[in-house]
Amino acid sequence: MPAKCKQRERILASGVVDVPTLPLGAVRGALCFRCFEPADKILKCAGCRRAGYCSQACQKLDWIAVHKKQCKVLKIINEEDLKDYSDRRTWADYRRVLIRYGHMIQAMTEVRDTVFVVQAQPYCSGCYRSANQLSHREITLNVCRDCRLLHHCSDCPDSHPKAMCKAYQDQNKIEHFRHGLFENTGKASVIACTEVPRSNYKSFARSEGWYDYYVNISDKAFIKGNTTPDFTSITSTVAKGGPDNKEFEEGRCMFLLFGTDTMTMPLTVIAALEDLQILDLPTIKIHLLGATGREFLAMSCFEEILHVVPSIQCLDIAAVGPSSLLAGQGPSGYAPKYPLPCCPSCQSAGKSRPISAFQGLYHDFAKSPYYEKPDLIVAFNSGFVDGDDANTDWDKSIRLVVESGVPALFTTYNPREAWGEQSKMRRLGARFVVEPGENKWRSLVPMPEFLDKEYEMWHQNYWRYIIKGKQP
Repeated sequence: MPAKCKQRERILASGVVDVPTLPLGAVRGALCFRCFEPADKILKCAGCRRAGYCSQACQKLDWIAVHKKQCKVLKIINEEDLKDYSDRRTWADYRRVLIRYGHMIQAMTEVRDTVFVVQAQPYCSGCYRSANQLSHREITLNVCRDCRLLHHCSDCPDSHPKAMCKAYQDQNKIEHFRHGLFENTGKASVIACTEVPRSNYKSFARSEGWYDYYVNISDKAFIKGNTTPDFTSITSTVAKGGPDNKEFEEGRCMFLLFGTDTMTMPLTVIAALEDLQILDLPTIKIHLLGATGREFLAMSCFEEILHVVPSIQCLDIAAVGPSSLLAGQGPSGYAPKYPLPCCPSCQSAGKSRPISAFQGLYHDFAKSPYYEKPDLIVAFNSGFVDGDDANTDWDKSIRLVVESGVPALFTTYNPREAWGEQSKMRRLGARFVVEPGENKWRSLVPMPEFLDKEYEMWHQNYWRYIIKGKQP
């Protein structure tokens, strides 16, 4: 029974941050909003008609935990959605109303997942009418039998691309694995670090990617011949084996695929240090710009830098951002350096990894007495040209980064974000050490995009680039 998923708010309140969020399958009507399990018949909330449950017990539990606070908001959005009805509209029209609904929800509630429930809602991929609009006109919204996530109404043909259907089938597998992982381990993410530190460094630039990393740089040669290089499936040889071995290898393949979602951060940093030719520094000071809970969640993975780069003795990280929270922060927003635990091998080698945090904007941190010039500034998926604060808070921080002369690594979810950031950087006169391009060490776990481009999948740290100072 999915006991942990049912109690995720209580678990989150206890201090555990690695908790799965509402899956797309629930929003699209295939899974229960509370336990995340599938059901032959999903019971819809009578108020908003958006939240669905496998049983009255789950519905009652979800009402107490979260839905009581969001149902009224969703009903208001439904009313607005009906006002925006059109027999046929374009993706651009549909996208505009979703963005507007998102702003409305943010003004009405801070309840987690409410914006997601609306912006990821089921809709017809032909006429772009929402499930809410169609139900009020008694028009059937049919779900794809294969992926169970994409829809078309009875007035429109099923036209979603086969490649996207396959991608959404994979999304179902990913969500199922994540929920099973959480139930079995109490964690919704994977740590797949190298267990024994390497005695010599192997070039990341010459590595072919994740499969090569796991087999030849890390310590997971056991996957050779069992897992396909893209981690989408097991090999045909394993598939012909016994059911128990097949199930084991499928689980291990999915585990390592998930591992790329957290390991992408330290490996992308290592590749940048190699590009900058500063791997031989005994102490590496890194500032994480715009740090959020995701960076803190992956912090244990950063020890991989010590494990695969033998020359680094100390990894000194300062996490800076409005959402940067760490135990011990004082009234100034600063949490002094705290020694994160290292593995026994690193301890015996005298290695360390202190972390500090500043809750605030980077340009304010740079003026504080706690600032120490770093060797590298890192901003993972910052989106600094797209947000509401792009021309205010972010602008000041980015200008400071460019003018500081400190090398800075930036990553983005997709190439369009990278091109937008490149334009901003060029206007500021930044010097590119590495031009924007696809990141070899991006996460292999895809996430559907609901606003930018229809059917698009984005990845953590999909593209990357490095700047250092200004053009001469």
